[in-house]
Amino acid sequence: MTLLLGSVLALICRTYVWGLIGLIVAVIAYYYFSRRNAFNYWKDRHICGPKPIPIFGNLLSLSLKPRPLLELEWYKKYGKIYGLYSSAKPVLTVADPKLIKQILVKDFNAFRNRSTPPGDGNLIMVRARDNNWKRIRAIVSPTFTSGKMRKMYALIDRCCEDFVNTLANDVSNGVNEVELTRLMGAYAMDVIASCAFSTKTNTYADPNNPFTTNAINYINVPRWKRVLPMLLPSFIVNTNIYRRVVNVRITETTFFADLSRSLIKKRRNNSEKHNDFLQLLIDAERPDGDVREASDANEAHHVNEGKDEMKADAEAFSDVLEKKLTEDEILAQCLLFFVAGEETTSTTLSFCTYELALNPGLQDKLYEEIKRVFTEKGEMDYEVLSRLPFLDALVSETLRHYSPLLRLEREAMEDVVLDNTGVKIEKGVIVEIPVYGIHHDPDHYPDPFTFTPDRFMPSNRGHIQPYTYLPFGSGPRNCIAMRFALLEVKLTLAKISHSFRFSRVTDTDVPVIYTGVRPLIQAKRLVVGIHKR
Repeated sequence: MTLLLGSVLALICRTYVWGLIGLIVAVIAYYYFSRRNAFNYWKDRHICGPKPIPIFGNLLSLSLKPRPLLELEWYKKYGKIYGLYSSAKPVLTVADPKLIKQILVKDFNAFRNRSTPPGDGNLIMVRARDNNWKRIRAIVSPTFTSGKMRKMYALIDRCCEDFVNTLANDVSNGVNEVELTRLMGAYAMDVIASCAFSTKTNTYADPNNPFTTNAINYINVPRWKRVLPMLLPSFIVNTNIYRRVVNVRITETTFFADLSRSLIKKRRNNSEKHNDFLQLLIDAERPDGDVREASDANEAHHVNEGKDEMKADAEAFSDVLEKKLTEDEILAQCLLFFVAGEETTSTTLSFCTYELALNPGLQDKLYEEIKRVFTEKGEMDYEVLSRLPFLDALVSETLRHYSPLLRLEREAMEDVVLDNTGVKIEKGVIVEIPVYGIHHDPDHYPDPFTFTPDRFMPSNRGHIQPYTYLPFGSGPRNCIAMRFALLEVKLTLAKISHSFRFSRVTDTDVPVIYTGVRPLIQAKRLVVGIHKR
C-alpha cells in the first residue's frame, strides 16, 4: 500500500512538473509568435536603433552595462531620432531641441500623458492621465509657489541644522571619510519625513526606525519586480491576485496611508495650522491666474520658459472646475512627494559634494560666496539663497552633468507628424527624450564631460539653447516640485560648505563608477574626505 501511494505521488509530481514546464513553454511560444512581427515596427518605418531580442525587446541591454553609459552609446551611434522596444512596445527616442519643444509644449495635448505601468492607479499625479491629471495638477501647483516654500523653509532649515550637528559630532569623534550616497540619502529621508509627514527621524543614526525601513522598502523595489510587469499582459498585472503574489509595496503603502490618514484626522479636528506639505494639500485650492514669480528669474532652471510655455500652461488647465482634493488623492500626493523627492534630491547633493571634493578651487569660490552672507547677515534666509549666482551655477552644472532622471517620457494620444522630418508617431507609441545624452552632447555643451559651473553663470546662461537643459522637464507636465528641490539642495550645500571642507581620498572613485538599470543615475559609491573648517 505504501509503495502504491508513493508511486501515485511520484506520478502526480512528475505530471505537475511537466505541466508547469509545458505551461512555461506555451507562454514563451505565445509571446514569441504573437510578438515576433512587433519587432519589425521601426525597421518597417526606416528608423534605426539597437536590435531587439524576442520577448524582451531592448530590456536585456539594460543589464549589460550601467544605464548612463548605455544612454551615451545609443545617442552617439543612432543620433537624434531612433527606435527602441520596451518588451514589444515601440519607443521612439527624440533628442532634437525643436522637436522636444513640439512634444512637450506646442503639441502638449497630443502628448499629455506619461505611459502608465500596468497596475498603477490614477491617483498619483505623476501617473494620472487626461482630465484626472489636469485637475490634480491644477490644485496642487500653488502648493509649490515661492510663497509656500518660504513657509516650509524653517522645516528644511531645522533638518539641515540637525544634519550639520550630526556631521560635526562624527568628525569630532574621528570620522574623516564619508560615503555620500548613504549620507545624503539618510538626510533627504529626514527632510521628506518632516516636510511631508510631520515625522521627525534621524535616519543616519537610526536606520531601523519604522518610517525609514518602510520608506527604504518602498523605494528599493527588486529588479525582477520592475521588469515582470513589462513582460506580462496588462490583464494579469492589473489584478489584485498579481499584486498580492508579487507583494507590490502593499505593506509599505499601508504604513504610509495609515500615517497620513491619522495626521489628516488630527489636523481636521484641530484648528492649529502647520507649514508642511500635508497641510498645504489639505488647504489646497485651484487658483486663478499664473503661479510664476519674479524671483524665478534669478535661477538658470527657468531657461525653457517663455510665451509659448505660458500659453501651453494656460490652455492645459483652463477648463478645470473642481477646487479640492479627496482624502485618497491627498494620501497619494504625499507618497509621490516622498518617492520622487528623496532619491533625486539626495543624488544631486551627493554628486555636487563629490565635485566640490575633486575641485578645491570651486569649493573655495562657493565658500567665499556663502561666508559673505553669514558675515553680513548672520544667517542664510530664503531671499538671499535664491540670489547667490555661483551656488545656482554649481547646482545647475551638477544637474546637467549628473542628470538624476536620464530620460523623460510621454505617450502619443493621437497620430502626430514631427515637424520637418516626415516621421509619424502613431497613437499609443511611447516617446522618450534622452536627457543624459542631450546634456553630454558637445554640440550643446563644449567639453561636456568636464564639470564647469561657469556655463550657468548669469553672463553665460543666455548661450544655452532652449530644450537642451532638461533636469526638470518642461511644459505643463514638468517637475512640479522644482522649487522645493532647489531650496533643499541649495540650503544644504550652503550650510555644509560653511562648516566643512571636503577632499579627495584614496577610496574616491575617479571617474565615477555607475551602476543600475533604472532611468535614474546611480553611483556604486561616492567616498570623500571631510574636515571641520
